[in-house]
Amino acid sequence: MYRDIFESCADAILVVDTDYRVTIANASAETMFGQPLRQLAGQPIHMLIPENARTRHAAHIHQFRSSPVQARYMQEREAEICGLRADGTEFPVAVSILKSGSGANTSLVAIVRDITEQKNLEKQLKEVAGTDPLTGLPNRRGFVARAEVEIQRATRYRHPMTIAMIDIDLFKNVNDTFGHAVGDRAICHVVDIIRRGLRAPDIIGRWGGEEFTLILTETPPESSINVLERLRCDVQYSSFLTDSTGKNRSGLTVSIRAAHFAAELDTLETLISQSDEALYLAKQQGRNRLCVSAAIPGAMSHRPEQASLSSS
Repeated sequence: MYRDIFESCADAILVVDTDYRVTIANASAETMFGQPLRQLAGQPIHMLIPENARTRHAAHIHQFRSSPVQARYMQEREAEICGLRADGTEFPVAVSILKSGSGANTSLVAIVRDITEQKNLEKQLKEVAGTDPLTGLPNRRGFVARAEVEIQRATRYRHPMTIAMIDIDLFKNVNDTFGHAVGDRAICHVVDIIRRGLRAPDIIGRWGGEEFTLILTETPPESSINVLERLRCDVQYSSFLTDSTGKNRSGLTVSIRAAHFAAELDTLETLISQSDEALYLAKQQGRNRLCVSAAIPGAMSHRPEQASLSSS
């Protein structure tokens, strides 16, 4: 029965002697590590582990052998445990180890499970949880996670950074006039324009509805004003088709409010709050505007003639 379990187990089973060499391996180990059993037998166990993890692995396995514990899961606090195939590829694994025998003749048994599919699923679920399905942008949760990282980096290296909130003006009119399907296309249209006007390190997320958040990394205040004003103009002078005929067009505009990051004072919450204050100013002064926090040197409000919403 034990032999049947050993040979038919879907997990790799490796028996290691006192010199940390493989003495016995099952068929799943052969498949998992891409080596025939005759090559696995007699091979040092560390050859099945990525080179950068071998020193840590040797310390862990020695500590386990000398401890009174008979079995445990292997864990890494700062990195996942990986196996190494014969072709040099690494793959994530879950490993249980136990002792067999006693005294100087104690062998170790490693039960290794390939968890590549599990890790891929976790990654997909994490991406879905942090991604807006309509635009493919980070949603509020995803944006906050990335923004916190950028704020820490800006604090550590004292890099300039600006956060902006972008609203599509009179978006309810788009939905009421043309329907929600067109409203969704309008959102994607604006997102595409903004994306084209950003650099790779910049971050844009969907905050909710027709509202978006934007981080301009390593961008001085004066430059951020120029970038945001250009984005506002790009949207204003774009042409959005409300149907497939190519004849019906609608003007879209956005209002933008921005706040500059000050390492000594600001968190993401304070930056969002400053941006919201700028939004109130934008609403008072009219739409299709860039309003910036007074904390930004040279802060000013930009507003050309507002584009009208029409179906002609």
